[in-house]
Amino acid sequence: MSKKAVDIKTNQQDLNPAVEAAIKEALGPGSHPMGNIVDTALVNAEEIAKLANQSKGVSKEGKGYIKDHYGNSLSAVGNEDRVQSFTNYGFSADTLNWPLWLALYNDSWVFRRAIDKPAQDMIVAGFTLHGDRDYSQVYKLVNKYKNDLTELATWGALFGGAIAVLLFEGVKKEDLAKPLKKDQIKGKRFKLYVVDRWYGVSPTINDLVGNMKDIDFGKPKYYEVTMADGRTQRIHHSWILRYEHRTAPKLIKNGQLQGWGYSEGSHIINELARDDQLKTSITSLVNKSLIEVVKMSGMRGVFMGTDSGNETQLRKRLEMVNWARTYNSITLLDKDDDYNHFELTGLSGLAELMEKNMWLISSALEMQGILFGDLKGGLSQESDAFARYAKTILRRSDSFWRPVLYKFLKIIFIVLGYEDSPDFDFDSLNKTEENKNKVSAIGDLSNMLGKLTEDGIISKYQYAKAIKNFMNDEVINLDFSDELLNKLKLEEEQAILDTIADIGKRRNREPNKLSSGEINMSNPFGGTSAPVPSSTQPDTTEEIESEQPAPEGSGEGERIENEGNGEGM
Repeated sequence: MSKKAVDIKTNQQDLNPAVEAAIKEALGPGSHPMGNIVDTALVNAEEIAKLANQSKGVSKEGKGYIKDHYGNSLSAVGNEDRVQSFTNYGFSADTLNWPLWLALYNDSWVFRRAIDKPAQDMIVAGFTLHGDRDYSQVYKLVNKYKNDLTELATWGALFGGAIAVLLFEGVKKEDLAKPLKKDQIKGKRFKLYVVDRWYGVSPTINDLVGNMKDIDFGKPKYYEVTMADGRTQRIHHSWILRYEHRTAPKLIKNGQLQGWGYSEGSHIINELARDDQLKTSITSLVNKSLIEVVKMSGMRGVFMGTDSGNETQLRKRLEMVNWARTYNSITLLDKDDDYNHFELTGLSGLAELMEKNMWLISSALEMQGILFGDLKGGLSQESDAFARYAKTILRRSDSFWRPVLYKFLKIIFIVLGYEDSPDFDFDSLNKTEENKNKVSAIGDLSNMLGKLTEDGIISKYQYAKAIKNFMNDEVINLDFSDELLNKLKLEEEQAILDTIADIGKRRNREPNKLSSGEINMSNPFGGTSAPVPSSTQPDTTEEIESEQPAPEGSGEGERIENEGNGEGM
């Protein structure tokens, strides 16, 4: 794009009167709500003209009067050459260059997809609320405002930040400048008014939220917002959903960015420029792969502009040549004319070079195999690329979207009359693989719980509750309370006492027999006694105990005692 020289006069302070009159006639302050913005733009233009006239580089006195220049920021040519940016790093303010992001979003399908798709996927992936309450009404309300939330995330990614104003039915405009109260919004319907950080949003940078318990701690307390009717409204932060994109160091965030985040395009602009340069070069090579040369008499006069009649005749001849070749691929020339063509070979590697550059851009955006699709046969949800992209979306949701969604859910809870605070986790975009793994995990958990139920460790109620907790909250929670443990201990001890009593009864009936496997009455917690041959059986109990001690650690009673003391858990 070429920019012709503009004559900036030394004492120029006013714009072209005709241009100014036309602008004010169409968007005048008295006839259009955007008039105040136009007036501001005109004043700024006058100030820029003054500063330009004072510059030695453009003023006549400085002998550096601009004649002409050429530059394209995206193509990285002319005075916008970016070749050095691939080898040298500097402190760029591209993130503040909102006209560039608007141009890219409007003209580049690659850049537009890099902005739109992650923002849409963050909202589409959804979330899961934890708790015993029925949250169907909450999900229904969030789904109702899905388009507004997507717009908030999209403009936030494009410009580094955006806000959504909560406008409730029955709430007066002057009340928006005061803190939100629960009784003002309970049971009320509302809408979201979304604007990006560059359009009519002016936060109070020096007046911040000081309450550390507030989710907006450290953020601006008030916002001057240009509403849909063109009027500026002062709004308290409690009525605002604020989205900040990629985080920055405090020095940059609180200074250059004025509390907002980095634009998504600021870290990929060089890759986009290189991609456009590569595509332009490839297109140029393909166009030059076949060069045809037609030699005709009188061409010198045509080029010099001195033979207009011959020029008209030459145009007609070339049109007839192209006409004949169009239909039959035949070139018709005069016998005195000469025709040559030159072919360029070695274009086979261009496709591979272009594909590699696509992967570079995708990697910069963490969208490998997603930004351009799978270059080897179509996007598949079973591919590793999609699984990696799903994790990227999950991380972005946790980093950028969680504060916004938490505040929005809290507002919805108040509207529905819920007193508790929302507790949620983001769902994975790769739900097919996630559900497959979850089913397998539930099967393993069920087998384990079934074994515990058979052994009498847990009840069927605990079995069902554990499965429910795992399916809803993805946690394994078996409630082994002290009361339950004491009950199990008493049951075990009672079983031992019953066994001892039964052995005692049988011994009273047959005092000289102690069958194999029965508990030793002298030490019921020491395990079972082995039978002793009658020919070698001692006469006293003490000799029996000395010759056949119970194996150490094998006693059932000892194991139960350890469990009762908590050592077995």
